[in-house]
Amino acid sequence: MKVDITDTTKLDKVVQVMQGLAERRRAQRGPKAGSMYYDLIADCFRRVQTAREEGRYLVAHTIFVPTEFLFAMDIVPFYLEGMCEIMARVHGLEEAFSAAKAGGFASEICSGHRLVDAQAIRGWLPRPDAFVWSNQVCDLTTKTGDYLVKLYNRPGFYLDRPYRNNAPGVQYFIRELEELIHFLEDLTGRKMDWDRLSEVMENTRRSTEVFREICELRKAVPSPMRNQHMIEMILAQLLLSGAPELVTFYEAIRDEVKEAAEKGEGIVPQERYRLLTFFFYPAYLWKLLDAMQNEYGAVIVAEPHLSPWCEGEVDPTKPLESLARKAFALYDTGPLEPFVDKVIREAREYKAEGAIYWAHIGCRQTCATIRILKDALLEKAGIPTLVIDCDLADPTYSSGEQVKDRLEEFFELLDERK
Repeated sequence: MKVDITDTTKLDKVVQVMQGLAERRRAQRGPKAGSMYYDLIADCFRRVQTAREEGRYLVAHTIFVPTEFLFAMDIVPFYLEGMCEIMARVHGLEEAFSAAKAGGFASEICSGHRLVDAQAIRGWLPRPDAFVWSNQVCDLTTKTGDYLVKLYNRPGFYLDRPYRNNAPGVQYFIRELEELIHFLEDLTGRKMDWDRLSEVMENTRRSTEVFREICELRKAVPSPMRNQHMIEMILAQLLLSGAPELVTFYEAIRDEVKEAAEKGEGIVPQERYRLLTFFFYPAYLWKLLDAMQNEYGAVIVAEPHLSPWCEGEVDPTKPLESLARKAFALYDTGPLEPFVDKVIREAREYKAEGAIYWAHIGCRQTCATIRILKDALLEKAGIPTLVIDCDLADPTYSSGEQVKDRLEEFFELLDERK
């Protein structure tokens, strides 16, 4: 099977919807970071939409592929998992999942990857000049990359990160990054501009620094940051690592959180529960995050799964070494012991009282850690964990009402422990 015709009009509607959400946020005169987020998403889709007519190369990539290389070489990035999920939500999840099923993709496969495959089959994705995929977070991406390269008949590069963070592993990954640069040079016919890459890496350094500031501010009691901000920050990072827009967005959130913390103001009038959460929240439950915050006084103070990338030191004069450190800061495909230590440390530092594990049924890596983390939190920090069986994108697996009932029961348990 090959994709010969693509329907890029699907991108038009996404831009319109995201821009409409940004305008609505501005009209509500809330914090500017809220409208900035949707502006960023709209701009990312707009760049993909106009790449061809502007004579720019378009590279589709999976999670945590270093977009710094792409920005330095004036290549337009298309983050597959994140942007395809947004497209499917705008155009209809049911149609996308039906296309995946008709294409032979079983429901046990991660819904994030099924949405990528479905939209590729339908020809809804713009035809990229190349694909780059990696095993840094998810081993399923190896198969997704192989499939898309064959489907679109395009060149591809697989970025292989070793299991262990040691000297041989780091050197191996640096060589992989060098090979990725050679691949992009061959694709575009241009050499890497290393001075430009250093400028891009300075943006990465600044965004990482501001991200850490925000994490430190979140230790305040009551919590000064709303529940949805972190998922917005992570998606923006996956789309725009190395871009100045990411720095500006993070600074807006930092200033908003800092002002609240300095005034001693919490995001809710009465904070009742301080929670850790694990893994990505299902996209269809974003409104429930607001309900947790506003109706129950439950604030999310840290997300250990989503933040470890910021622990790697960034030196703009040493881009390859810095990106290697960033890659090895991720715990999803390495030994679990350091991550357990991080979780216990953050539970104490952020004064968490409970934890929620979003157990995405299609994720083999993260679900395999549930029992270990749950036991460690209870035994070493005295914190109970609620495990919510769900699907990252498919709302038919567990409804918002079902999840809300589970949360109410958990909050009752936390009340009894006080």
